[in-house]
Amino acid sequence: MQRKIDAAEHVSARRRRLMGGVATIPALLLMAALPRAARAQAQSGEAISMAGTFALSSPARAAQIRQSVAPALANQLKSLADEGLAREPHVQAVVHIQGLLPHEQNRDASVLAQEDWRQTLTQALAGCITGDSAYEAKAAAYIDAWMAGYSPSFNPIDEADLTDLLFGFDFLQTRLSPSTVEKARLLGRQLATGYLGERRVGDPSTGLNNWQSHRIKLATAGAYLSGDAEVIAAARAGFVAHATRNVGMDGRTYDFDQRDAMHYVVYDLEPLLMAASMAAAHGEDWYGLPSLQGRLAAALHWLEPYAAGDEQHEEFVHSTVHFDARRAAAHVEGYSGLWKRKEASDLCWIASRLDSRFTRIATALDAQPAVRALFA
Repeated sequence: MQRKIDAAEHVSARRRRLMGGVATIPALLLMAALPRAARAQAQSGEAISMAGTFALSSPARAAQIRQSVAPALANQLKSLADEGLAREPHVQAVVHIQGLLPHEQNRDASVLAQEDWRQTLTQALAGCITGDSAYEAKAAAYIDAWMAGYSPSFNPIDEADLTDLLFGFDFLQTRLSPSTVEKARLLGRQLATGYLGERRVGDPSTGLNNWQSHRIKLATAGAYLSGDAEVIAAARAGFVAHATRNVGMDGRTYDFDQRDAMHYVVYDLEPLLMAASMAAAHGEDWYGLPSLQGRLAAALHWLEPYAAGDEQHEEFVHSTVHFDARRAAAHVEGYSGLWKRKEASDLCWIASRLDSRFTRIATALDAQPAVRALFA
């Protein structure tokens, strides 16, 4: 059945309250705003018990993936990696897709560049699982090419998938040159400090919506890759600050109120759960932090009947963002009509590894091979 949700019911009052509070979020100085005791712990290494130089997958985790990935999934990854072995890198000094329709400006070249990041992870996972050095060499070539001269733009929509490059790096550190490894760690620090800093690309609402979720994801990946406990603590503070403002106690997200679309509920929650997954890989439970009061679980439960197919939602009917109407008019897939629950596949798989209550829905959906392998 289709449950009609009047997005306008909650939007005005909640948006006024939240937008009024954006200035009070210490995003400009998150590190400086950390409690003195927490900063002292971070500096001594006590606050983050396992902070290291990987973003998501440690060497021990790589060994677990190698052992636990089923043959059918291994074959899927191998097939995807084989398709990409002959592909050349498409490094761009500036990657930009945000606010552009297909084929506008330099969007097509940027899409090819973003595929480099995804291919890095695919090739690295295939190398990890099969032991085939050809896949590892291909992933290493992508990393070398991007580390040679890329500087972050700090647009979290353009760089949303840059974490795939860093996740691929996790599997290859021992075969990369010391200079490339050092550049990757420097990039991580740049991402963390830049995305947690004062200057932001985007209008004020981006401090509350999916843009900030992606900022937090990128900052968290960079912080853990840098291995700096104080930067990691700042990323954690940013995660808490954003999650408590973005998700209501009933599980309803700011993005749903703004866009009236399940697409953006998923696009908002997935980076937050990925950040929580990185923390979990380092021994920290961000998903279950008492200060969040169960908000992330509530958001997943809110989405669950739609992801299960029990309820439906017509997308973007009451969106307040003009670009959504432009995409619908251009017939961009997914920006009109009923939401397709397969969009929640990756989110539910990631969620199931943080909270076993979502295993059932994750199993019913078909997450991408790379996601299933990363969280095997």
